[in-house]
Amino acid sequence: MMKFLSKNFLTVLCTAMAVGFTTSQAHARTYIVNGLASAVPFIGYGMNNLGKKIPGSKVFSYITSIKGNRIIKPNILADIEARYKRNPNEPVNLIGISYGANMVSDIASRLARKGIPVNYLGIIEGTSLKAIKSNVRRAQNFICTGAECSKRRIGVASGNSVTKISQFTYDDGHIDLGNNKGVHSKILIGIR
Repeated sequence: MMKFLSKNFLTVLCTAMAVGFTTSQAHARTYIVNGLASAVPFIGYGMNNLGKKIPGSKVFSYITSIKGNRIIKPNILADIEARYKRNPNEPVNLIGISYGANMVSDIASRLARKGIPVNYLGIIEGTSLKAIKSNVRRAQNFICTGAECSKRRIGVASGNSVTKISQFTYDDGHIDLGNNKGVHSKILIGIR
C-alpha cells in the first residue's frame, strides 16, 4: 500500500512540476464551472481544455440553469465545506465562464459568510456578478470585445482592501474566450 501511495504521489508531483505547479498547488482543489449549454461539446470545450491543465481540478458542465443552481452550486459548496473541515489549509480555486462565472462569484460570496477563504477567483465573461468579498485572495476578470460579449467588470465589496484584482480584455468571442491560450496562461499563473 505504501508503495502505491508513493507512486501516486510521485505521479502527481511530476505532473505538477511539468506544468509549473508547486507541490501545494497540485493539492489545491479547483472547481471550474462552465456556462449554460456547456454539455454540448462545441460550447464547453474551452473550460474542459483548461481543466486538463490543472491537477486536482473538477469541471462542471450542464445544459440548464436549473441544474446549475439546484445541483452543481450546492454540491460545490458542500464539497468545499467538507474539505475545509478536514483541512482548512487546502487552497480553493473557483473559475467560471458566462453563467458559470455568475455561479462561482456567488459561491465565493457564500463562502465569505462561512469564513472560508478562496485562493483564486477566475471570472470569464460573467453577466450577473457578486462583488468580491475579502475572503478572496486574488481575482482575475476576463472580458471580450465581440458583439455577443457581456463586457461586465467585477468589483470588490465595500470595505474590501485585501483582494488583488486584475482585469483583462481580449479581442475574442464569448465562447472562444474560454479556450483562449492567453486566458489559460493567466489563470495558470493566477492560481499560484
